[in-house]
Amino acid sequence: MKKNRYDEAEHYMVKLFNRYLEMGKRPYEYCEGVSLYPNEIHAVEYIATSSTTNQTDLSVKQGITRGAVSKMVSKLESMGLLCRYKYYPTQKEIYLHLTELGVRAYEGHKEYHADMWHNLSSYFSKIDEKKQDVILEFLRKYDEEMQKL
Repeated sequence: MKKNRYDEAEHYMVKLFNRYLEMGKRPYEYCEGVSLYPNEIHAVEYIATSSTTNQTDLSVKQGITRGAVSKMVSKLESMGLLCRYKYYPTQKEIYLHLTELGVRAYEGHKEYHADMWHNLSSYFSKIDEKKQDVILEFLRKYDEEMQKL
């Protein structure tokens, strides 16, 4: 008996989520001597690609508590990947800036993604634009429904 197309899509989505969760349990070395978990390197990525970032921005972007962000920022700072600063001495908000080592880790992360997505992006680019739109709309709708849970 042939599987329902939605059941098949659901199967692969669950398998993908499980793989992602498994990857989240292991650090990856993005540059020599710097092993980070996915949530940590994605924090580094956000800081690298934002003109100004504070801990509140990072909390919202990553969907985690400010306390969790504070703990992560302290760890990244102790590793020498970022530093905290204020624009003005009287300012309450603390901003985050990558160090040279943080930039190297970010560059390693970009290379990691470039290698990982090379085959997928090649495949995706060969699909006609209407089919690409259908795939993206399905993923958006799936995300929307997951937000309701």
